[in-house]
Amino acid sequence: MENVLDFIRPELFILIAFLYCVGLFLKLNNRLRKTWTIPYILLGISFLITLAYVSIYLGEGFSPQVLVAVVIQSVLIAAVTVFGNELIKQAGRRNE
Repeated sequence: MENVLDFIRPELFILIAFLYCVGLFLKLNNRLRKTWTIPYILLGISFLITLAYVSIYLGEGFSPQVLVAVVIQSVLIAAVTVFGNELIKQAGRRNE
């Protein structure tokens, strides 16, 4: 079985750190009362940045194959970010 992270372009791994920081800022925002929306916001940001990078920067266009690849990559990037955040929170709770 292949590693899930093999489906993410190596140059997009920095997006995981970026999304983690965005998530922390969203969590600190007092106007955002519904924290359950943060993963959806991160998914949207992940999709837009991944789409812009693959379609425009790499010049691959907006073909159906590219859109499917972008959806898969952006979902995996957002999932790794949210899962990483949960691991950090659980490790902190274990030490309490």
